[in-house]
Amino acid sequence: MSWVESLLAWGMIYAYALSTVLLLTAYVFNKELLLRYVPFLMVPAFIAHTAIFVIRWQRTGYFPANGEFENAVNGGWFAILLTLYVLLRRRGLIGLAMFTVPITLLFLGYGIMKHPTALPHGAALKSSWLIIHVFFAQLAFGAYLVAAGLGAVFLLKKAKADKGLIHPLYEKLPSLGIIDELMFKFVIYGFICDAIMIAAGSIWAKDLWGSYWSWDPVEVWSLSSWLVYGLSIHLRQTLGWRGRRLAWLYIFAMVGIVIAYWGVDFFVKNSQHIFGVKAGS
Repeated sequence: MSWVESLLAWGMIYAYALSTVLLLTAYVFNKELLLRYVPFLMVPAFIAHTAIFVIRWQRTGYFPANGEFENAVNGGWFAILLTLYVLLRRRGLIGLAMFTVPITLLFLGYGIMKHPTALPHGAALKSSWLIIHVFFAQLAFGAYLVAAGLGAVFLLKKAKADKGLIHPLYEKLPSLGIIDELMFKFVIYGFICDAIMIAAGSIWAKDLWGSYWSWDPVEVWSLSSWLVYGLSIHLRQTLGWRGRRLAWLYIFAMVGIVIAYWGVDFFVKNSQHIFGVKAGS
């Protein structure tokens, strides 16, 4: 990692960390004033985040998806992008960042400590299908993470309302109905992107391994997670699930996504999905 990348990466990480502290302090101790400073940290951090993505692509000549750090940069970039999009539309939903920012921070921290060096891409990664596959995978990850964050905001406001403890900080949040509808829209968005990701990955697998599907652990977890989100859509549309139950479901469903994207590669050594391809492979 060059000194420019290192400076940008650690500046970004510290800015996300400080944003997390401000968000947690504001909502736990009802310090609304602190929320004013969060955008002034998140926006420069996101700019640095984008710069790292561009620099890494320029250095390697390929879409940066080689190793834990590059995958964390990709996934986190989409999550923060969608978070900022929501905040641009509804400033009152800044509590969403209390979920998406620290998770992005943890993935980036793990990636930069694990293997931040830019490595040459192996032959398996030199494919246009990689861009399509990873692009929609990370877009789905960002959408699901935002949906889970909105679910956390819903539960937080609901809990305060049930206890009659509504503080002006929580009154500025949109109504529970609006939060519920918005988190469902992000699930729909992520579900479609996830389907495209799985289809594109199958096409890539046919060219790479000779079959569209091989029941690799990453494939199984990805399909299982996609089916869970599909089930949640079914539960809402046919059985009328709303609010608290779906909010909890979206939060716990993120566990499957994290396992599929990072967990399998960490625990399973015989997976065909070797995200951290080493030089010369």
